[in-house]
Amino acid sequence: MLELFGLALRLVSDKGSVSPQLAEHFDTVLRQAKVLAKDPSQVQGQISPQAVQLARRLREVTALRDAVDPISDIASMTPAMAAQILNSLGEGVAP
Repeated sequence: MLELFGLALRLVSDKGSVSPQLAEHFDTVLRQAKVLAKDPSQVQGQISPQAVQLARRLREVTALRDAVDPISDIASMTPAMAAQILNSLGEGVAP
């Protein structure tokens, strides 16, 4: 379910950048997932299925929550941070 989100992480980890469209998708999923994981009652509008999946993982995996916490968008993420998030996601992202 987190295929595009995971793809963005892999591209940042390997190449340091992604296309504008993929960056926009990543930022939307990340923003929605953080809100949903913190307080589901604060969510407004339509929620991406990937955001729901990521929010669930954020609530379950402390290492993932810690890795994602300092990131506000894809532009604020280093390749090392992307690799750490991928490792923390574990089985949540297809190879």
